Amino acid sequence: MPATIEIPTTLAHAKGAYTATASFGGLASQANLVLDTGSSSLAVLTRVYDPGQDAHVQATSLVQEINYGGGAWAGPVVRSTLGFGHGHHARRLPEVPFGVIESEAPVLRQADGIWGLAYRDLNPAYDVAALLASQGSQSSLSWPWPFPQGHALDLAGLRTRLQTQPRTHLEPAFTALEDEGIVSNRFAMVIGRAVVHVAESASSAAEAASAQLNEGRLVLGGGRELQHLYQGAFHPVRVLHDHYYNINLRAIRVGNEAPIIVPALPASEQATRYSNALLDTGSSFLVLDATVFEAVLAALGRRNPDFPALVARAQEALTRDEGVPNHLIDTRHWPDLHVTLEAPDGSDTELRVPASHYWPKNALKAGQSLCLLMSQLPHFRGQTILGLPLMAGRYVAFERDVGTEGRIAFADLRPTA
Repeated sequence: MPATIEIPTTLAHAKGAYTATASFGGLASQANLVLDTGSSSLAVLTRVYDPGQDAHVQATSLVQEINYGGGAWAGPVVRSTLGFGHGHHARRLPEVPFGVIESEAPVLRQADGIWGLAYRDLNPAYDVAALLASQGSQSSLSWPWPFPQGHALDLAGLRTRLQTQPRTHLEPAFTALEDEGIVSNRFAMVIGRAVVHVAESASSAAEAASAQLNEGRLVLGGGRELQHLYQGAFHPVRVLHDHYYNINLRAIRVGNEAPIIVPALPASEQATRYSNALLDTGSSFLVLDATVFEAVLAALGRRNPDFPALVARAQEALTRDEGVPNHLIDTRHWPDLHVTLEAPDGSDTELRVPASHYWPKNALKAGQSLCLLMSQLPHFRGQTILGLPLMAGRYVAFERDVGTEGRIAFADLRPTA
């Protein structure tokens, strides 16, 4: 019978995303991996995993080049042993395919790699055997890595070359766990905050409290039965497509204002982009459709004329990896956001985002607040990315085995002692 595996998670490494520990290869090299429902690839940095030291490694002729909203990476695909969990929750899988990041690292901060929890279509790889032969290589394998590394690697140029090579899709690691019967086709996450909390005081008590604020949980193969992790009713959301976790965002209400109606994707784009919103644990932000973002700013300005300028100041500071001083942001005076999503039965599910979740204090650095509202990314035109601020303070169950496309259900976290 499939097990339920609980794995501790933390914001301490990636700072704006939760990581879980996994082990790679015969030496069980430990890596802290970003948990990302906005992608599907499993990849690890060479600083923690060296294929040359792994007696279990199997080289392939495949290469991955993966582009995110905040960075990209490239490297060979190898196969080796993969381990998850600790103690009686420990499980190991042989011959799992994963990428070894040889380019300059994407924005992982102190994390060691990434674990994509979405679906197969977001896990492409390219067979470079013919490309290597055309360059006079005696090997058809992508490892040892036959291209430049780090800063020397022209990612855009490599991407152009790869697009002419045969393409395939790798089985995501979570799918492999489910296919092997190790876990059921569902998982859940405990999300406390959207960005790492840094203690203002150097005292051990303050640091301990800060560490607790940064802790979370990944539950593989489980969901609603883990009642020690949540309280109250679940609020279900319909998943429209198993590409990303595509959902339908209907409206956003700022405080007591009238709802801002969110436009649907044009019919001409629904066949390729599926919905107007994505649920993404790899994003620290609520990245709003451009027209919706402007409407939210206008509503904040009606609440207080100074608010839009504070948002703009925070966004400019973020380009330097900084926020604004805590004393400038009193979240008691900022309105909550109310996000309306389509439920599985076609009705509305409304989720409240407290101001303290989109304006977290002591975020990244002690004494500063970050604004986690952004306008849309260029390659997600007309789409909103609902990241960790929506999930903060919640237990989020990704019930992939329900119906055709699955559903996502939100419940409030049970307070810890």
